[in-house]
Parts: sequence; structure tokens; C-alpha cells
Amino acid sequence: MKKNNLLKVILITFLLFVVLSWFIKGSVFYQGTFYKADQSTVIGIGDIFSLPFQVFYLYAEYGIIFLIIGGFYGVLNKTGAYHKIIEKLAKPFKNRRNLAIILSAIFIMSFESIIGNSLLTFTFIPFIASFLTELNFNKKRIMLATIGSLFLGMFASITGYGELINFLLDLNKKILFKERLLIFVITSMILIVSLILKNNRDLEYEKMEFNYEESDKKSFKLILIVILFSLIAIIGIYNFEDFLGIKIFSGILEAISKISILNGINNLGSWGTKDLSALLLLETLIIAIFYRIKFSDVVESFKNGAKPMIKVSFYATLTGIIFVYYYNSNTGYNLIDTIVNSIYNSSAEYLNLKTALATPLYSVLLNNSLFLANSVTSIITSLSSNATTIKASGLALQLTSGVFGLILPTSYILIAGLAYYDISYGSWLKYIWKILVVLFLIIGIIILA
Repeated sequence: MKKNNLLKVILITFLLFVVLSWFIKGSVFYQGTFYKADQSTVIGIGDIFSLPFQVFYLYAEYGIIFLIIGGFYGVLNKTGAYHKIIEKLAKPFKNRRNLAIILSAIFIMSFESIIGNSLLTFTFIPFIASFLTELNFNKKRIMLATIGSLFLGMFASITGYGELINFLLDLNKKILFKERLLIFVITSMILIVSLILKNNRDLEYEKMEFNYEESDKKSFKLILIVILFSLIAIIGIYNFEDFLGIKIFSGILEAISKISILNGINNLGSWGTKDLSALLLLETLIIAIFYRIKFSDVVESFKNGAKPMIKVSFYATLTGIIFVYYYNSNTGYNLIDTIVNSIYNSSAEYLNLKTALATPLYSVLLNNSLFLANSVTSIITSLSSNATTIKASGLALQLTSGVFGLILPTSYILIAGLAYYDISYGSWLKYIWKILVVLFLIIGIIILA
């Protein structure tokens, strides 16, 4: 990757936003109504220099978790059993490389489509990257199979992000389930074909390098611990009761709440970045105990694992610079709301098409899927009460937010992925542009049908 390529892309995006603020007066959408600013909304010289500093303490949790993920894998490597797992897993696929990358990509896509939490999905990506590197795949193809598949999972969400949107739109459970399942199948086929067609280009790009520690320690304990904690993370993050009507985990929470030592644990189904970070740290500690790793070695291996993730953390945090401008504003006035207001024009006519146009703009401002879904769904429901119109608009929100996550320079998971694989922004766009064309055609057909 060219030196500081991602930094330049992020800062150019921010400066473009700054310049636009000089020509477009801000507004805000509040409780179903757009309000024009009654004061200046220009981003001034002071803001240009202060916002980058603000982003690193207001948006820090999104950077810290990448350091924790890196540290976690550093301790996994220290056990000596981690590489053994990768070797055993890769061995049956030595002569079935295409099958290996397809299964990896479908796993990531399916997990994101069902659970709908990008950071949790990202925790599996270093492992998948190690597995596919063991099979001699290049960085760009692995990026497509991991980060690319993650966003395709959001695009074709079945019970993850799609159910969050349904919940926010106050729709019945599993609304448009068959349609979304069909989109998932079609998108999976596009992904599989793309991965296979890029097979002959594996020698054209760099491959990743991993330094493993070896030992004769058994890998069974490590596999068991990781699976157990992954299940705990899923139960903590995914809202089974609201999305699927499954109430069993609410009962578990009631039992937990009666144990005083466990005070402070958030409700199951509502865990966020901090909860996931805490769980990963606890998992790291338990792995260290089971594998009898000295505390000093735990600290050293955690540090070694986190070191390569420093630039990932830095760039992922910096992508929140425009969001912090919005979040830190006393009034909430911003130029994106002004443009979105002109798109919707207080009318429910062609609401799904308008939502498809407005969502990418909000994605620049709100690079968090929950904030994005909340903002767009509030506009949809303020303009229409027709269930059919609302359903179509909700699907447009899901599709466009997923596909634009693949390309927007304020998409923190995308930028984190590019930094992790050391791929430049421009070369990534060049690598996936054909896939983007197909996805945009799908969106157009669905919206205009």
C-alpha cells in the first residue's frame, strides 16, 4: 500500500465535507420534521484542527477493540496450539483451494447476515486470514472473502441487520423473509463466482506473513474455549427476544441479575463494543490460565499481537471524524440533513427510491449501522404509514447501506480491513468494481420493480 494512502483518503473526504459546509447551510431532522439552521453551520479553521483530536477520545472505543483483537490473537499464538489448528484445518483443502475460500466467505457472509454485528464478525477475520494464507491465497482475494463478504452479509441480511431495521420500523417479525432469503442466495452466487474468477490472479498480489509459535500442547482446550466465548458473545449481542421472539435468554439474565458479583453486566441482546472488548479480554485471560502462560509472557504476547493492529486502530478511529462533528454539535445541524431533506421533500412518493439515494449520504455522516438505521427509519415512518411502502423502503435501506459500506472512506470496518491487509483504497475499488456494478443492478431492479 502506498505510504499514508488511507490517511489521505480519510482527510480528503473530511476536507470535502468542510468545503461543502461553506456552501450548504445545515438543517436537522427532529421528531418527524426538518428544521433549517438559524445560525452558522460552517466548519471553521478551529474545527478543522480540533475535530481530529476530538475523534480520538470520543470514538476511541472503535479503535481500542482492534488492539484488543490483535492482542487476543497474540496470546492465541503464544499457546503454540493455534498454528496446529490452522495446519490441521488447511490440510484437507490443499488440493481444494477454491472450496476453502468459498466456505470461508460463505461463513463470514452468513454470520453477518444472521447476527448483524460487524465488530463481532471481524473477530473471526484474522483466523480466516491465517487459514487462507496457509493455502497460499493473496491479500486481495482474502480481503474479498472476509471484509467483502461481511458487507455482502449486511447487504443480504436475513435475521441480523434486516431484523434491526424491521424492529425500528415497527414491522412484524421476519417481514420480507422470503425476499431477503432469495437476495442472500443470489448474492452468495455472485460472491462465489467472483472468488473463482479471480483464481488465476493469486500470483499478481502480495501475500500476508504470519510468525507462529510451535509447541506440542493439545489444541482441544483452545477450540472449546473459543467456541464457548463465541456463543456467549452471540447471546449477549443479538436481540433474540425483539427480533425473533425467543425469550429464553431474558430468563437467563434474570438469574444473572440476582448474583451480586455479576452486577454491571448489560442486558443480553444489547451488548456493544465495550462489552465485546471486556469479553475478549476475559477470554484471553482464561486461555492464558488453561495453557499455563506466565503473566509476563501474556503481556508480551498481547503487546506483540496488538502492535500490527496499531495502524488498523488509528485509521478505524479516524473514520469517525465526520460523525464526531455531528455528534459533538449542540444543535445537530449539518449539511447532510439539508441534502436529504431536498431528496425526500416531505413526500412519501417514491419513498423506497428516495431512501436508496439518502442512505449513502447518511452513511458518510453516521458510520455506525445502528445510528444509520435509527436516522433513516425515523424519516421513513414520519412520511408514511403504509406498510407496503415502509417495507420496501426498509429493504432499500438495508441494500444500499450494505453495498456502500464496501466503498465509502468513512466505513470504519472497510478502512480497518484495508489497513489490516495493507491494501490501498484505489486498488480495492479497482479490484471489486465489477461486483459493485452487479450489486447496483440488483438494487435498481428491486427498487424499480
